[in-house]
This record gives sequence, C-alpha cells and structure tokens, in this order.
Amino acid sequence: MRRGGVEPGAPTIPGTAVKPRRRTLDDTAAAVARPVPPVPDQGDLVEHWHDCGLLDDDQVDSLGGEQP
Repeated sequence: MRRGGVEPGAPTIPGTAVKPRRRTLDDTAAAVARPVPPVPDQGDLVEHWHDCGLLDDDQVDSLGGEQP
C-alpha cells in the first residue's frame, strides 16, 4: 500500500518528493499575455527582414512593424 507518494520517474520539485501543481488554463493564459520587456541593444527582426528583402512593405504593415 502506497501512502500518497509520487510515482517513480514522475516530475518533482528538485530536492523534494513533491509533485508541482498542475497549471490551470487561466495560469497559462496569464503567463502568455504578460508583456516581455525588450532586451537592450536587441534589433527588430521585422526591420531586419525588411532590410534583407525577405519582407515587403505590406507584410511589414501586417506584422505591425515600423517602416524606415
């Protein structure tokens, strides 16, 4: 008889036998909707792709990028 233990090989919190709680759909949606701050000196990929000729002006507009 097992006493509420974790199955062998199941993911646990490191250093413990505690199984992490399952994320709800609301938790996942909140994490995805959280704004991500830009990294300093990080270039804009849309602008880069436009400069390389991979995107035309209409595609840049549809992606929300600013045209130079």
